[in-house]
Amino acid sequence: MRSTVVILTALGLEYQSVRQYLSGCEVVRHQTGKVFEVGDVDGTPWRVALAELGEGNRPAAVVTEQARQLFSPGALLFVGVAGALKADVELGDVVIATRVHAIHGGKDTPEGFMARPESWPGSHALLHTARLALRSVSWRPDPAPGNAEGQRAPQVYFKPIAAGDVVLNSSASALRRQVHTRYNDAAAIEMESAGMAHAAQIGHIDALTIRGISDKADGNKYPDADAEHQPRAAAHAAAAAVAVIRQLPASPTTPAASLTSSDGAPPSQREDAPSTPRNDTPLSVRHLLSCLADAPLPLYVLSPAAIASAGIPDLSADRVSADLSDFTVHAVTASGEPGAPAVPCVHRDAATQAETAREISHEHAQAFAYAAALLDHAVTMVPDSSTLRLLAPHAMALLWRDSHNPTRAIAAARRVRDAHLARGAYKEGLPLAVQIVKTGRGDLKDDLALGQLRRGCGDFLEAEAVLRQVLARAEKDTHAHGLSLAGRTGPSTRDILRENANGPFTRELSPVQCNVLGFVAEVQHALGNTLYDMRRYEESERLLHAAVGLLWRTQGAHHPGRMVTQMHRAKAVVRQRRWEEALGLVHDVLPHLAQLRLDRDSPEDDALIRLAHAEVTADIVTSLQRGDTPQMRGVGMFPAIVVKWLGRTVTTARPEKLTWDDVRHLGDEAVRACESAFGGAHPHAGAATTVRDRAVAGQRKAARP
Repeated sequence: MRSTVVILTALGLEYQSVRQYLSGCEVVRHQTGKVFEVGDVDGTPWRVALAELGEGNRPAAVVTEQARQLFSPGALLFVGVAGALKADVELGDVVIATRVHAIHGGKDTPEGFMARPESWPGSHALLHTARLALRSVSWRPDPAPGNAEGQRAPQVYFKPIAAGDVVLNSSASALRRQVHTRYNDAAAIEMESAGMAHAAQIGHIDALTIRGISDKADGNKYPDADAEHQPRAAAHAAAAAVAVIRQLPASPTTPAASLTSSDGAPPSQREDAPSTPRNDTPLSVRHLLSCLADAPLPLYVLSPAAIASAGIPDLSADRVSADLSDFTVHAVTASGEPGAPAVPCVHRDAATQAETAREISHEHAQAFAYAAALLDHAVTMVPDSSTLRLLAPHAMALLWRDSHNPTRAIAAARRVRDAHLARGAYKEGLPLAVQIVKTGRGDLKDDLALGQLRRGCGDFLEAEAVLRQVLARAEKDTHAHGLSLAGRTGPSTRDILRENANGPFTRELSPVQCNVLGFVAEVQHALGNTLYDMRRYEESERLLHAAVGLLWRTQGAHHPGRMVTQMHRAKAVVRQRRWEEALGLVHDVLPHLAQLRLDRDSPEDDALIRLAHAEVTADIVTSLQRGDTPQMRGVGMFPAIVVKWLGRTVTTARPEKLTWDDVRHLGDEAVRACESAFGGAHPHAGAATTVRDRAVAGQRKAARP
C-alpha cells in the first residue's frame, strides 16, 4: 500500500478547499460510520485521506485515532482556518504550528487561574519539509477566493498555535489575557489541534497543523467577515498543505513508516529497511499469498478493487486475473455448519509456498505491507462472522512473519480482533489479541481488548489480572495529567449547582484530560463486569459506581456509555438483594432511553440496556419467590429507613409488584433488540433468550394449581 497522508478539517469550506486537489476519490468508512474520501494528488505517489470532523478538540482526537486504525498514515495534517494573535500576522497568511498549546488545562482558584499547560511539538520531519516546500512563492494558489489585484501576498509563519475549546473573539476578555500571559509565543488560535496532536503523539504519527488566518480574534469576527475571509484563508492553507505533500519523499517504503528513522536516516537508506522489488522479478499474487497463512483466503481479498485501493504498483487488474488462474479456487464453508454460506477461496500448494517465501525474504519484503493492507481493507468488506473467521489465520501469520515493520500487520490484526470482539466471537479473537500484545508494540487499548476477550472466553482470573494492570497504568496516567481519582469520580455539589445537573462537567478539564478519564471509566467497566461474572458483587458495584461517576462527569447523564454502566451496576446491586436501590438505578436510565431514541441512533447500547433491565427484573422476581430478605443500606447521615422512603418518593416501582409476566415482556424486548443489533448468534442474544426462557418457565410454574 502506498503511504497515506491523512488531512483533517473542521469546516465544510476547509474540506472543499482540499478536496479540489484530489482525483480518483473513493469512500472509506470506519466501523463507527466515520467517512473518509481517499484520492490522489497529481505529481505525488502519496494517497490522501480527507475527513471533515466539525469543531472541537475532542472530535479531532477521536477522528485522529480512527484515521490511525484505518490507514496507519505516514503523515497527518490538520488544515483549516484560525484567528491571529500577533499584530504582524495578517488575514490570508498561513501559520505552520511548530508547537500546539492546549490552553484550557488549569485550575480556577481564588488567586486566579493557575495554568497547567500541555503542548506538543509539530513533527520535526514535516516541519522541515514544510520549510522547503513553502520557501518559494510557487505554492500560492492563483486565483484563490478573495484574492484581489494589488493585495498583499500571503506570508508563511512557523510559530506555535494555541488550541482551546471556545471561539476567541475579543481583544480584552479574560481568555485573551490568559493566552497573552501564558502562551505569548502563539501566533494563532483555533479549536482542534490539541486533540489531534495528543492523539497523534499516542499513535506515533508524524503530525502538523497548517492554518490560514481568517480573523484577528479581536471582536471583529462576524458572519459577513467570515464569508469574505474564511474561503481565502482556507484556500491558502489547503495550497500550503498540498505543497508539503508534494515535497514528501517520492518513494515511501512502508505505509506506516515515519518520514525519518530513529537515527535520522531516511527509511530507504537504513540497512534494515525493506528492500523494494527488483525489476527482474516483479511482485505477483503468489508473493502476496506467501506472506499469509497456509489456509483458504477469500477471493474478494484479491479483487481488482482491493488491489487498487492498496496501490500496489506492480499489479494491474489484468495481472491479478492472470496470476489467479494458476491457483485453485473453490468454495469453503468457514463455520462448517449445514446451510452456512460458502465463500470462494484461493488455495496454493506447499511447494509453491516455500519457494516463493524464499524470494520474499530477499526481494519482496514490501509484500508484507501490501498483504496487510489488503487484509485490512478486506475486514471492512466482511459480510458476516463466518467469513471473518477465514481472515483470522492470515492476520496471525502476518504478525508472526513481518519482522521489518509490523505496524501495518498490527493494524490489520487489530481490525480482525475488534471485529471478532464486536460479533461476540471471543475464542477466534483471543489468539490475535495475545499476539498483538506479545509484539511489544501495542498500547493500553490492546491490553484492554485482551482482557475483554479473556472475559468473553470465560477466563475470568486471567481477565482480572490483565484488567487490573491496565487500570493501574491508566490511573498512573491520570496522575501524570494532574488528575486525581481519590474521592472524585462524579461531579461535585458545586459543579451540579453551577452547571446543568445532567452534565457534562468539563469546565475545569481539557479535552485530553476528559479522554484520560474516559479511558479509566472504560477499564473500570470492563473489570467490574469481570468481577460480576466471578460473583464478587460488592467489588463489581464499587468499580461500576466509579465508572458511572467518571462518565457522568466527562460525558453527561445522557451519554449511552453512562447509561449502560449504570444498568450493569444495577445488576450487581440486585445480586446483593438491594432491590429498591437497583430499581432506582434502572429508573434513572429509562427516561433517557425513551427520550434519546437509542434504538435508532445507538442500537447496541439500547440492546444492552434492555437486556440488563430484563436481567435485573428476573433476579428480583426469582429472589422474591425464594423468600429472600431484602437488604437496605444508609447513605451518609440518612439511615436505611429514610433512604427507602426517599426511594419510594422518586419511583413508583415496587419489587413486590413485579411478576414473571413483566420479565417475559422485558425479555421479548431484549431478544428483539439484541438480535437486531448484534445478530442471533451473538452471546448477548443468547443471554436475552435465557432470560425469556426463565420467564416462560416461571409463568408455567405460577399457572399450576
